[in-house]
Amino acid sequence: MANPLYGQNKADNKLDVLKNVGDGDFSDAKFLSRYLDYMAGYQGNLAATGISVSEAEAVAALAAVSSADQGDSYAATLIVGAVNFSATTGAAGTIHLPSAVAGNHLCLDFADVHDSGTAALTIAVRGGALSSAGSTLIAAGVLAKQAIGSGTGVAGNTIETAGTYAAPTSVNLIYTATTGNNFLGVGSVIHFFAPVDDEWLVRIDYVQQGTGATGALSVS
Repeated sequence: MANPLYGQNKADNKLDVLKNVGDGDFSDAKFLSRYLDYMAGYQGNLAATGISVSEAEAVAALAAVSSADQGDSYAATLIVGAVNFSATTGAAGTIHLPSAVAGNHLCLDFADVHDSGTAALTIAVRGGALSSAGSTLIAAGVLAKQAIGSGTGVAGNTIETAGTYAAPTSVNLIYTATTGNNFLGVGSVIHFFAPVDDEWLVRIDYVQQGTGATGALSVS
């Protein structure tokens, strides 16, 4: 029950549910647990089977943005509740996020470093595929109003999304690397969490390549 000193304290109610998951109401408990995992960068509860997006798949998914090729979009659409991987090395490409449903958590682990040129890797909120067949592509969703990036102090390593807190407008997180010393090296992880339907929060745990002095984020 809620703390009697504070009346109907909704935060207390949520914590009570978290402590008493045997009562049968798992909705608030799951939301809080996933949010804590997101904030801590914990991957142990991401038990679904993720995907590894290859360079070829990311390039094909970029082309599919304009051609609406369902298969190519699906191959680059990340899996909810999973550790997913980026194996891109520098070509311009797109990786899609799945639908943002409140409480969803996933991450993207950089298995390779995107450093063979100055082409952009776009993580797109919209345009991903809901299934491997059919014609349904994700048409809704935005990046929540927030600052995304790292605390390196290097210009371009952090970006603010567009719009307002009530009406955010950014739908793409774009990473443009150089040929070396990028701040997103192998082992870097980008976590995504949906605090409400159709909005993604983003946090980055980075492992820099070399000095980490290059690489820039932008949004559109």
